[in-house]
Amino acid sequence: MDPRISKQRTALVMDQPFFGVLALRLKVVEDATCKTFWVDGESLGYNPAYLATLNDHECRGVLAHEILHVAGGHCFRQGPRDAERWNDACDYAINPIVRQAGMALPPGCLDDPRFYGKSAEEIYAVLTQEARQKEQEKSGGKPGANAPGGQQAPANGANTPSAAPDQSSAPSCGEVRPYPKASDKAVKEAEWQVATLQAAKAAQMRGKLPGGLTAVVEAAAEASVDWRSMLMRFAQQVTRDDYSYAMPNRRYLHLGFYLPALHSPAVGDAVFVRDASGSVFDETQRQFAGEVIHVAGTLQPARLIVLDCDTRITQVQIFERGDPIGLAPVKGGGGTSFVEPFAWIDREGVNPAFLVYLTDMDGRFPQSAPSYPVLWGSTVPLSRIEAPPFGEVVEVIV
Repeated sequence: MDPRISKQRTALVMDQPFFGVLALRLKVVEDATCKTFWVDGESLGYNPAYLATLNDHECRGVLAHEILHVAGGHCFRQGPRDAERWNDACDYAINPIVRQAGMALPPGCLDDPRFYGKSAEEIYAVLTQEARQKEQEKSGGKPGANAPGGQQAPANGANTPSAAPDQSSAPSCGEVRPYPKASDKAVKEAEWQVATLQAAKAAQMRGKLPGGLTAVVEAAAEASVDWRSMLMRFAQQVTRDDYSYAMPNRRYLHLGFYLPALHSPAVGDAVFVRDASGSVFDETQRQFAGEVIHVAGTLQPARLIVLDCDTRITQVQIFERGDPIGLAPVKGGGGTSFVEPFAWIDREGVNPAFLVYLTDMDGRFPQSAPSYPVLWGSTVPLSRIEAPPFGEVVEVIV
């Protein structure tokens, strides 16, 4: 280990104990093949030539930067996202926190007030949207496969990068890499969550926990919920598996036993509402569309009803059981109100088995709760929204 890194790591232990305690969990390795620094949840690598360009304060800041990548779970949450854009999104999320903690970063590091307080997933969605818009502008505004609203997600919910990362972005002072061992990824992520909470507690006891780290610590304390799994579980709750003598169990009739059989009554109408105000990004809409198709294919509701709504209903799509499902792109672009879809259901005499609403949760709610179950898919972290007056909420950030 370069003595300068050892010295600055010790300085973090003394002056910034939250960072210092976590820094000791990473194995430091020299790596002349990388551009700057990198971290993967197990090791912290550095290029000695790049290190030589940093002063001591910048070296300390870069170490803190890399530590926040792991404490923030960035090494464990990239998934199939574009690596370069994910790295940029993570940098935008943590660089302001490093500076708020009183540390310096090399010139040119990514920092944008638009992203202050946002998660890496939220920032990634914005960067993806902007990259797609640039592609469309370069092609003369002609919507292609990557144009907004022009492509559905695969039914399995896979998140495939839809536009090339912006090559003009400033260089990163430290790269975040996926954790290298898939076999114990969940265990390692849980270990880091516990370590982050313990480091925060130790720093608080010494009065040295920077205020900007509160969100990082809170995120570490929260259990990660897969919105796709929760959506399916919510939808399956309406399937009432029960035993009935109306259809006896044929396996025992020849023995003279008249026993009830397990049966599942048909699922009624499934209603999905897409926020068409423009505040829900295209990638999220595509992922949600894929899950709508998946849920409908699994549960086989009597009808699949998909409503687009901003302040009014902008599009209605109805599919009978057995119909091929080809969802049209979202239509809309105005403000946001949640009232009209529930009013439409009442006017049309629809009796939903359930309703799922994808939205940023910023709008006017109905005055009274409906009689059917409602799941709100929030595109904003739950910590930054007010609880709706009825229904369950799941965070949907892709």
